[in-house]
Amino acid sequence: AWYFHNYINSLAKWYDLGDALRQFETKVPLLALDEPLLFSAVIALSAEHQCQTRGPQIARESAAFYHGHCVRRLIQLDEKSELLTNGVALAAACLLRSYEILDEDVDPNRHLRGAYSLASCEASITGSPPDSLLAARFWNYLREDITFSLFEGCPLKMDVTESAAPSLADDGHDKQLHSVSLILGQIINKAFRSQISAVDWQKLVDMVHTWLGELPTHVQPFSRGRSVTLSTVGELPSFWFLQDFHGQLSMLPAVNANTAITGHAADKDDLLDAYALEICGIAFTTNIPSVVVNSFGPIAYCGKFIRSEQARQEVIRRLASCKRPVGWPVERLISSLKQSW
Repeated sequence: AWYFHNYINSLAKWYDLGDALRQFETKVPLLALDEPLLFSAVIALSAEHQCQTRGPQIARESAAFYHGHCVRRLIQLDEKSELLTNGVALAAACLLRSYEILDEDVDPNRHLRGAYSLASCEASITGSPPDSLLAARFWNYLREDITFSLFEGCPLKMDVTESAAPSLADDGHDKQLHSVSLILGQIINKAFRSQISAVDWQKLVDMVHTWLGELPTHVQPFSRGRSVTLSTVGELPSFWFLQDFHGQLSMLPAVNANTAITGHAADKDDLLDAYALEICGIAFTTNIPSVVVNSFGPIAYCGKFIRSEQARQEVIRRLASCKRPVGWPVERLISSLKQSW
C-alpha cells in the first residue's frame, strides 16, 4: 500500500508534467488496481525509488519481485491483446524503463526499445484523441526517447511527424509541450544522423520561431535572478515560473538551439555556453523533482558546453544533491559531463 501511495504522491508527477488531466496520477492507478501487468510496473518502480531514496533492503526485494512479474506478463502478451491497443502495455514498459534507470544494474534502455516496438505497432496511436490514455503514454514514451537520444547523441527510434502522433488539442499547454517535443525530435533526428544543411537548418529555426510566436506570455519567467551572460560566471541564473511545466517549455527551445546550432553560427561557443547555463538554471531554480528528472537529458547534452570551471562545479554540486530526493543515478551523468570537459 505504501509503494502504491508513493507512486501516486511522488512518481506520477514525473510523467504528468504538462498534462492537465494528470493521467499517470489518476487513471494509471485506477487501471492498475484491476490490471496485474500495470500494477506490477507501478510497484516495481515505486519500491526501487524507495530503495534508492530511503535505503531499506526489503524495498529492493519487492522491486525485483514485481519487476520480474511484470516482465513475464509483457512477454506473454499476444498481438491481439487489448493491453496493446489501450496503452496499458506501453505505460508499463515506460514505467519499467524508469525502474531500470534507478536500478543501474541492467540496461536502462532495453524497455525503451521494448516500448518502441509497442508504440510502432499500435496503429491506433495515430490520430488518437488528445485526452486518451494511449495519447498520454505516447507523449511519455517520446520524452523518454528524447532523453535517451540526448544522453547518447543518437537519433530517436520513432517517427516524430505530426501524422504519426496522437491528435493535438486545439489549445492549452498540452499542445504547446507536445508540439515543441515533436519539433525537438525532428531536430535531434536531423542533427544526429548527418550534418544539417543550411536549408534544413532554416526550416527547423522557422519551426521553433513559429512555436515561440504562439507561446502565451504567461509561461515566460515572471522573474529572473540574474541574466545569462556570455562571460565566465560561478553562479547559475535563476528563473521563476507560474507553474512547474512552464520551465520545461522554456527549456526545450534552448535544447533545440543547442542540438542544431553547430556549424551555423560564428559565435556558436558563446551561444552554446549561454543556452547550457540557462537550461541548468531553469532546472535547479525550480528544485521540483518532476522538473529535475525531466531535465537530466537536456543537461546531459547541453551541460558539456559550459566553459566556466566555477559554473561546472556548481552544476556538479546541484546534480549530486538530486540523488537522495529523486533516486536517479546522477553519478553516471556527472561522470559523463566531467569526461566531456
